[in-house]
Amino acid sequence: MTKGIGTRREQILKLLLESRLGLGIDEIAEQLDISRNAVQQHLSSLEQEQLIKKDIFKSTGGRPSRNYVLTERGINYFPKQYSWFGNLVLSELKSEMSEEAFRQFMWRLGVKLANTLTAQFSDKKPEEKIVALINTMQSLGYHASLDTDTGQPVIKASNCVYHDLAQQFSDLCDFDHALISTLLDRPIEQTACMARGDCSCKFLIKSKTSG
Repeated sequence: MTKGIGTRREQILKLLLESRLGLGIDEIAEQLDISRNAVQQHLSSLEQEQLIKKDIFKSTGGRPSRNYVLTERGINYFPKQYSWFGNLVLSELKSEMSEEAFRQFMWRLGVKLANTLTAQFSDKKPEEKIVALINTMQSLGYHASLDTDTGQPVIKASNCVYHDLAQQFSDLCDFDHALISTLLDRPIEQTACMARGDCSCKFLIKSKTSG
């Protein structure tokens, strides 16, 4: 039995991680040595958070039992080593490229992502594009917002989605720069960077006539 390791919800998620075909309420209750009602309450909470979902019915010799499985969000609840792997890949790329070639590579990646999203921006006015950009950055995890305190529009991102990597590879900021300027079809100036110790990343949106 799985006892005394983490919270009940973590225990349930771990059981489902190790049982990709899913488990029923009775199986979870037996393995955790808790009541069916307690399991149901935890499952209901986890389902509301979209960490698990109902799957197929399974015959248990008695009444059919509904299986529960992890969602993609549930699978991603567990730690991943993206930063470590990304560091390995970027280190190898940078060792084979000049500084300028590496920066251009990051810029091309930003433009490439922007090109997959242009349909959402093509028919919008400049102000509407900014709103659409913020929504896009929110969906990517940037925690973005529009700051107009200086009298000029500034995109503020309070979460660097690859902060650890950006501290070692400052050229990653060119990816953000390319993404934002391509989607807005406006020149951008980065005025703050979390990887350099600022509280947020800020991108000043300049007019098309700006030098």
